Amino acid sequence: MWTRGAVLALILVIVASGAPLSLAGQELDDGFFHFSLIDADASRTGDATTGRWEGSGWIGTDFDRVWWNTSGEAADGGFHEAEVMVMYGHYARRFWDVVVGYRQDFEPTTQSYLTFGVMGLAPYWFEVGLFGFISDQGKPSVRLEGENDLYLTQRLVLQVGAELDWLLTDDNELDLAAGLRELQFGLRTRYEFRRKFAPYLDLTWSRDESPRTAIAGDVDAEGFRLGVGIRLIY
Repeated sequence: MWTRGAVLALILVIVASGAPLSLAGQELDDGFFHFSLIDADASRTGDATTGRWEGSGWIGTDFDRVWWNTSGEAADGGFHEAEVMVMYGHYARRFWDVVVGYRQDFEPTTQSYLTFGVMGLAPYWFEVGLFGFISDQGKPSVRLEGENDLYLTQRLVLQVGAELDWLLTDDNELDLAAGLRELQFGLRTRYEFRRKFAPYLDLTWSRDESPRTAIAGDVDAEGFRLGVGIRLIY
């Protein structure tokens, strides 16, 4: 004969074995999550110290998110480059989001851009972003960026990255002709004491297109940069 204690025990077993699975799935579908990553480093060239930062992250669900991105460079007590992007992203297919939003440049000029593109994970674990921009002056441009983490050990990571900025028409505000605005390749070696905390050594080669007034005879600015920095994730 069933006792009251046995019946209660049976009910607890049924609830524990069945109900949480469906409830957990429902909670994950509707859950809000977030991720933020900041890289900041410094380098020394001649008598000047140059600081650089890159930050990105998102908040939202598995299907709809608000993405943010910021990057820039400062030296001699002032900013050389600074930009912020805020975008809405919607899940398009596995590992890929379609995004649309707004980009604001503060240096070297103040300009606003309509932003759209795709972001995702390409084969061989390359994180890729392809963006189109239309400035408040109606000038279009594109940006392609990608990176890949190669784990040399469980804590030592070599990150390979590249970025290309291309102007589709002349931009009088930037004083640049159509074509290459910036090309950058980088190798970054970091040591993850914890995944959320990792110092790194960064070697970057970049080429910046010279202003329109100098296109006739000057050589484009290009060269290597060696920096030491830290990565934070929260």
